[in-house]
Amino acid sequence: MKQKTQSSLLSFFSPPSSEGTSAKKKGAAASGSASAKQKAAKPQAKRESLGATRKKIEFSPKPKAASKAEDGDVEMEDADKAPAAGSKRKAYEEFLGTSSEEDEPAKPAKKSADSEKKRTQVRPGKVIIQDDDDSDEEEAVLPAARRRKGKTVTRNVVSSEEEWEQDSPEEGGDEEESEFSGAEEEPSEDEDVDDLVDEESEEEAPPPKKRRKSAPAASKTKKVAAKSFLSPPPAAKKKWNGTPTSASKNSAPLADGPDLPTSVAGAGNHIHDSLPWLHEKRRDINGNSPDSPDYDPRTLKVPPEFLKKETPAMVQWWEVKAHNMDTVLFFKVGKFYELFHMDADVGFKELNLIYMKGDKAHSGFPEIAYSKMSSQLVAKGYRVARVEQTETPDMLKIRNSSQAKKAKVVRREVCSLLSIGTNTVSFLDAPISSQDQVSRQLLALKEAFDPTQKNVRFGVCMVDCSTGAFQLSEFDDTEQRDRLKTLFAQFHIVEIVTERFNISDDTKMILKHAAPAAIRSSLRVGKEFWDASKTIDEIERAGYFKEHGWPEDVLHFVETDKIVKPDGQLAISALGGCIWHLRRSIIDQELVSLCNFKRYKPSDEEAREARANKSALSAAKAELNQQYVVLDSQTIENLEVLTNSFNGLRSGSLIDIMDKTVTSFGRRMFQEWVLKPLCKIGDIQERLDAVEELGNSGDLMMEIREFLSKLPDLERLLSRIHALGSAYRSKEHPDSRAIMYESQTYNIRKIRDFLSVLNGFDDAMNLTLELGPRLSQFKSPILQSLLKRYQIEDGAQPDVKHGHFPDLTEKLEFFKRSFDQAAAKKSGVIVPQDGVDPEFDAACAEITQVEAELAEYLKEQQTALRCRQISYWGKKKEDRYQLEVPESALFKQPKEYELKSRKKGYKRFHTPTIRGLLKRLATAEDQKEEALKDQTRRIFHKFDEDYKYWMKTVQCLAVLDCLVSLGLLSSQSEGYTKPEVVAASTANGGTPFIDIEEGVHPCVAATYNSGDFIPNDARLGIEGKGQMVLLSGPNMGGKSTLLRQTCVLTLMAQIGSFVPAAKCRLSPVDRIFTRIGASDRILAGQSTLYVELAETATILNHATSHSLVILDELGRGTSTFDGTAIAYSVVEHLLSDIQCRTMFATHYHSLVEEYTDNDKVSLGHMGCIVDPENDRKVTFLYKLEDGMCPKSYGINVAMLAKLPDEVIECAAKKSEQFERLLQANSHSELESLRLAQKVKDALAEGEAGIDKLKQLWEEARGAIRA
Repeated sequence: MKQKTQSSLLSFFSPPSSEGTSAKKKGAAASGSASAKQKAAKPQAKRESLGATRKKIEFSPKPKAASKAEDGDVEMEDADKAPAAGSKRKAYEEFLGTSSEEDEPAKPAKKSADSEKKRTQVRPGKVIIQDDDDSDEEEAVLPAARRRKGKTVTRNVVSSEEEWEQDSPEEGGDEEESEFSGAEEEPSEDEDVDDLVDEESEEEAPPPKKRRKSAPAASKTKKVAAKSFLSPPPAAKKKWNGTPTSASKNSAPLADGPDLPTSVAGAGNHIHDSLPWLHEKRRDINGNSPDSPDYDPRTLKVPPEFLKKETPAMVQWWEVKAHNMDTVLFFKVGKFYELFHMDADVGFKELNLIYMKGDKAHSGFPEIAYSKMSSQLVAKGYRVARVEQTETPDMLKIRNSSQAKKAKVVRREVCSLLSIGTNTVSFLDAPISSQDQVSRQLLALKEAFDPTQKNVRFGVCMVDCSTGAFQLSEFDDTEQRDRLKTLFAQFHIVEIVTERFNISDDTKMILKHAAPAAIRSSLRVGKEFWDASKTIDEIERAGYFKEHGWPEDVLHFVETDKIVKPDGQLAISALGGCIWHLRRSIIDQELVSLCNFKRYKPSDEEAREARANKSALSAAKAELNQQYVVLDSQTIENLEVLTNSFNGLRSGSLIDIMDKTVTSFGRRMFQEWVLKPLCKIGDIQERLDAVEELGNSGDLMMEIREFLSKLPDLERLLSRIHALGSAYRSKEHPDSRAIMYESQTYNIRKIRDFLSVLNGFDDAMNLTLELGPRLSQFKSPILQSLLKRYQIEDGAQPDVKHGHFPDLTEKLEFFKRSFDQAAAKKSGVIVPQDGVDPEFDAACAEITQVEAELAEYLKEQQTALRCRQISYWGKKKEDRYQLEVPESALFKQPKEYELKSRKKGYKRFHTPTIRGLLKRLATAEDQKEEALKDQTRRIFHKFDEDYKYWMKTVQCLAVLDCLVSLGLLSSQSEGYTKPEVVAASTANGGTPFIDIEEGVHPCVAATYNSGDFIPNDARLGIEGKGQMVLLSGPNMGGKSTLLRQTCVLTLMAQIGSFVPAAKCRLSPVDRIFTRIGASDRILAGQSTLYVELAETATILNHATSHSLVILDELGRGTSTFDGTAIAYSVVEHLLSDIQCRTMFATHYHSLVEEYTDNDKVSLGHMGCIVDPENDRKVTFLYKLEDGMCPKSYGINVAMLAKLPDEVIECAAKKSEQFERLLQANSHSELESLRLAQKVKDALAEGEAGIDKLKQLWEEARGAIRA
């Protein structure tokens, strides 16, 4: 007879069917007829080891058995209301709130012999739910692991995230078979039948000899093909990586009834793949098509006729999905997060989840694995919406009792919408210490542009959601969007929010090029991306700044009467777009209310303001009045400040070489230091002195480093504590209503994080005690005050005199004595000590008082009835404190006695006095429970009240970490020296200068063996050297490295770091410009020459006499003649007009020859040795030498590149011909350029220049004749 397998679980979305019930039961009975031979039992220890890694899922709470009373007990009230042991199916449905009592069909009076054998079974690592109900009544909400009548259902249960990643069971046992195949489970080799019986089952266990028979091999093969998402592949012997097998992707259907899907469909073969309204006929929720300007891609219109065929639970899923089409829904059903339809495809592709049976895509995972699964999707650029059950079945019944239309499913709400830009690293996520230390920014960008104008204006709001740090700005920008490019170079932008249809094509191109991997959201103008006035209204309505007041940096853009300033409209509008986006993610309250706002200033804007405020000061002094060096996007990229040019990673970059910080917050601050080098000489010198003393301190520096290395990420933890301490989050946030099955785990995480913060700040206080006095002995003002405490209570402000480190001793002592830390860490509950919480203390006092009064009342009754045997009886809340009185003492029963229950020889009573005291007791207990429930939040809120002092401490520790990092670099790196930064006006006659001897590029030198890198000098503006160096020499001779090296060492010196050189002396640089390399921008329609000239224009328009400019082979994108002309003009402008320090590398030898006798220009070249017998063989010396180089030796590079010999020979001949031709014509070309300039100057003089024009005409005619 053909073997039939059990049908699969009732699908979450499939309608019920009652066909084939008896046939399937017969098939189930036949499946165990292979063998009756008893399997040899394995050691009990192995069973216990396997069972220890799992715990049983309680899909439905068992009816609580009545407490075992003494013999003869009779309850007078609720005697016939004791819960009867009903079916597991009914209890399960009541738990989920999916069926009502009247819908439950009557059960047969007597079970068949077959059904008597079926029972709930428990194996190590599995629960098997057996239901004998013959009803086909639809269940409105069912988890992924569900059962149908007469079917055995299993599902692994994971008790911890670690167990989710544990090794899979060995091959051969039933652990390898399908958990959703519906076939009856048989014991594996290491299990006895006795082990399969539920200990709480009322049915008797069968005799040991009655063992289930193993299924036929063919049936077992089919079951393996239908693997559940929790099962590892059959061949898995070690840790399962979750990769689905080929069989699970495309398996043959199982032999089962036609009414239920029994195979696992592969990706692309599910129902949602063929629904036209999800693909070619898709519309948004308002019916707009994708080509409509009003189309909203985040929403979907689901046809009503389709929803009519769906179960209530799937209707609920589609209602949430229809408003979140840009997210992956983690839809909570019981203890599992389920993924359906297109979301299940994502789970299959990205998370290695396995499809469950059926033609409707479905997969899932347990609640405890949320952090792992969500973090994987977020890291890959997805948005994840966590949908939680926010109602219990009992709450559903209460809701249904008060409304005409009955709900069929428990309420669910979106509790978080997570993306890479909105990740707050909450308690549901992985431990904060394991998170990436990089600051990721969410950017809201508002643009105002006029197509007829070249310049644009931007409003910017950035936020690091992990720390709650906002930055606001509004600024004008050039046609090339230089400031916007610089912003993207300075910050790691991972998510961008803009207005829909209100951003220029040029800006779109910048966003695409500068942040290609960033997630983008386009919000509707006005409705979602608010204008300035609506943003102010929304801030006031939400009360974000109600507790701490409006931040000063926000008020910079707003008038006193909350009217936005004209030059703040775009910035406040950008803030509005950011808040709307955060509100959609349900994190706006916890972040905005932190009031951590700063004003972002484009680095060159500050320089302009300094020059504009020069007033009585000289121009030179005013230009140095700015605080930080300006580094634009080109400079940051060309100098490889943050990432290398090879693969865009941090390794090998300047910051990678310099950064030796050991704290997360220190690492973030160090990046700020690198991107914002100091410009004021006093600030630079103070930092250098501190670094020098730390570098020479030896053991002290290492002690500080060891102290700091133990600290957690205090900055991010402070933001988390602020969120957890918010009254809004505990009362109004959807998470406050969510039904979490791992709530104790999450509570323990919260408390562990809080205790790690307390311990971290306690360690910081110890650091000031142990090492503060030693640091105060240093000469550096920074080190003297950095760990010096100032008293908060005295109202002193942090400064050098009072110290910069707030004294937090008393505040930390308060939290230490507030609760038992060890107990709270273990239980996840904070029980306050006396005097900490007045409400909790008052409730406890009232309970103690009532209990004392009850004890006194008992004594009174014993005296009145003259019986010492009278006592209180009852432990349950509803029947406690009953006076249990012997019947022998009731010869005269008091009138106020009200009989409640009795037992043999005793009666139990309540009295009006007892009822009154019980009412007071219940009220006090409720108050205590409520205070205890909110205790963790209150403690966190109390801690958050001093946020500014905690943050000030973190900043002090971050500064110390950065100084130690620079000190370590100076002491452990060979050949590093302390730079000398002096004013040009006092040290070099007012001429800005750079004097570097034996300098080394730190990043390039790190790739060489010690001593192999050849050092070079860089001298600009000093006596005997011009302000400009024209650098020539062979290709691959080291010109570009020397140019970059000079900039990098200047940068390091003004950061406050020692530099790799024998000597480094310079006057401060206000801005570094780099124009290196040549490439086109095809998508932007910009040729190589255009890119070169646009970058050069930025230099010529913004450079000052205190700037440092490096130009590498300008003019390569055009002909030699045009290139020479452009290079000559740029050199002349830099020399005559700007007069800044410049290094210009070129292969235009005619250009170099023109400045042979110019005192403002120094000629140099990279040395090489030419083989006298073969001038094509060149040995590079990589050493800067005076004078010009006659050749570029490009043929030598061609040989190194292994070009064919015949090509090299041809190139050598043509090179000689071109060289002779250029030597003949180059002089006349430059003379023509100079003549043209003289004509231009004469024309500018008007009539006075007529005579000059005549003279020039005669010169031109003479030149033509020649």
